[in-house]
Amino acid sequence: MPLFSTIFALAIAAGSLYALYYSAQSIPKLRRYEAEAEKAAEWSNVAEKRLWDTRYTVGAGFAVTLLSLVSSCYYTVFTTSTYGILWAALLAAAEYSVVRYMNSFWSDKRNVPLMDDYNDAISHTTAVTGLSEVLAFGWAGMFALKTFGY
Repeated sequence: MPLFSTIFALAIAAGSLYALYYSAQSIPKLRRYEAEAEKAAEWSNVAEKRLWDTRYTVGAGFAVTLLSLVSSCYYTVFTTSTYGILWAALLAAAEYSVVRYMNSFWSDKRNVPLMDDYNDAISHTTAVTGLSEVLAFGWAGMFALKTFGY
């Protein structure tokens, strides 16, 4: 494997690790308010939908970022096959899809007074979204590198 692809894969791994750190920071902060959210969900369909949307968006960000980290570590050692090229394209599409999905939910969320952990979780999730966007471009770049044999 050419040195340039390895360095690029390591850069993607570093970005993925950074995004994973933020994602892992937001999960316990959101879980702190889960009991209250579940109680509200018993009485309101809107609250229940928001609770599940929060879980799904944070989980999707975490899962795709973890997959990106594992895959980039794999790319530093292997993948010169056609499957490796296609996997990079698939990850670029997955990261881009997660960015759109997370933005559609979190873009209009504002800070809530006296809920510091929730507000921090919003900030962390916004950071994950931004990093996932960079990772989408990184995987698209890896696809291009692999396609042209670098």
